[in-house]
Amino acid sequence: MDVYLPLRQALAPLPAATRGWLRRVIRAAEHAGVPLYLVGGYVRDRLLERPSLDLDLVLEGDAIAFGRRVQRALGGALTVHKAFGTAVWQLPAQRGLPVFVDLISARREQYAHPGALPTVEFAPLVEDQFRRDFTINTLALRLDGPHAGQILDAWGGLADLRAGVIRVLHEHSFSDDPTRILRALRFSGRLGFALERQTRRQLRANLPQLEAVSGERIYKELELILLEPQREAMLLALQRYKVLAAISPGLRFDARRAAGLARSRPPEPEWELSTTPAQLGFTLWFAQLRPAAAMAAATRLRFSSSVTEAVLAATRLQAQAARLAALPVSAFTQYMDSMPRLALYSAYVLQPRGRYRNRLLRYVKEWRHVQPYTRGAELLRRGLTPGPAYKSILYQLRAAWLDGKLKTQAQEQALLAQLLAQQSGAGDEQH
Repeated sequence: MDVYLPLRQALAPLPAATRGWLRRVIRAAEHAGVPLYLVGGYVRDRLLERPSLDLDLVLEGDAIAFGRRVQRALGGALTVHKAFGTAVWQLPAQRGLPVFVDLISARREQYAHPGALPTVEFAPLVEDQFRRDFTINTLALRLDGPHAGQILDAWGGLADLRAGVIRVLHEHSFSDDPTRILRALRFSGRLGFALERQTRRQLRANLPQLEAVSGERIYKELELILLEPQREAMLLALQRYKVLAAISPGLRFDARRAAGLARSRPPEPEWELSTTPAQLGFTLWFAQLRPAAAMAAATRLRFSSSVTEAVLAATRLQAQAARLAALPVSAFTQYMDSMPRLALYSAYVLQPRGRYRNRLLRYVKEWRHVQPYTRGAELLRRGLTPGPAYKSILYQLRAAWLDGKLKTQAQEQALLAQLLAQQSGAGDEQH
């Protein structure tokens, strides 16, 4: 059943600049005689009265050719994906405009095997809707001509939207693209919708198909989940449906890990930490796994080497919390000096209170900055050749400051003289 939503009302939540830009695109489509639709996320969210800037434009025709015309007229840059009949339009930098808009040719898709990328060919809009993941994402809003404002609903999306249901369009949906398993639970968590009974059955039946999906694609889906406000609930759903174990056998998420992830906050400036919210989320989550399981999952998801290093370091910091909290300040500082900052911050976040958390914060704010007055140049002047002894003396001076054994520069000089004498005596004995 098709319904109408006046275009002015449909587009009202968009920023004024975006509405103006979209009107120019609509005029270009009318001039070219190409039917133009807004599809998927924006239409779904507009009907649910949820905010959205998810603008996907579908044309019954050649989206690439149309994209080149409007890009020349309106500016920006166009990235073409010829095999898919799509283009990504990066709009000119302007307040109120989206950064990217997808231009999509209405098409049908065929999958050679589970997890494969599809082969595509142009098709009517109704077939394009059928290739989508869930019925609620098939809705299309006509933008051009006398039919502007018509919402095309060929696959029952409106009924499922009203009922609060996530439903796949056909029994091969999850085998065609197993990442839809993760998307189903992401949309369920975001919208508060239930999985339809047959969709639940098909999801469970197709869990083994995730093995054929590349780590990069699964990483991207989990990254999107970690950026959601309801991410803990979504990950718990992935655990409940055994999706995580299908991705990597030791990958787990439970209420304890959810509590740790929920404590995440953007790091304060003193942490000097450059990371993304998703990288922090992955590290907080994986730090609570067994090291072997964390390593296996990081490898499966093709983590970067720096994030993998941070994850493994964070698992050690978690496992050794009691021992590290009891170390002298100097030994604690020396150990933390070798840790990636992302691992340190993750360990700090995962400790809600206590001596270990306080020590991690003091390390970042104070202890890591402590250095003796003595520098290598002075040791050279005193005739000491760079080497293990050289490094040992500088370490012992720093350790004395950190452990509260030194209070003044004069005391440091006295300790330095003592250490140099010991070094000289050791050298004489060797001769």
